[in-house]
Amino acid sequence: MSESSAPLPPGWTRYEGPLLTIWRARFEGAYGEGTANGFNDGMFVRDQRRPIAQWVNFALRSAVLVAPETPGGWPVQRFAIYYAPPREGFCTIRTERHEWMPRGPRGSTTDADAFTAAVLAAEQFLQVEATFGALDTGSPRTP
Repeated sequence: MSESSAPLPPGWTRYEGPLLTIWRARFEGAYGEGTANGFNDGMFVRDQRRPIAQWVNFALRSAVLVAPETPGGWPVQRFAIYYAPPREGFCTIRTERHEWMPRGPRGSTTDADAFTAAVLAAEQFLQVEATFGALDTGSPRTP
């Protein structure tokens, strides 16, 4: 669980189930049919890479995802925050880099550290979106 002190905005809930189908649909809606198959080892097609964290607002048809951004063999691994704005669209939220080096020196950032930081950043993103009313209007904002 995250270290967040603020509750999630109204209508949003943390979703602990399998990868939501909205991710493939939204990615392909933005980049073309079949493009999700090749994006990041097919992460929007197959739910094979963990950990992931998801939040969903069913009333707005919107979601947020924290998932690995880089292919598994890369020397630097990174978590990204993906956003499916209300009703349609897909974007990657740019925050600080939540990364680690699997073969990094002892005491360096780990995958668990990077994941925890990315989850906290995703929850902060939801708070900012709710504060500025973008979630109610369907206008995505990226910090």
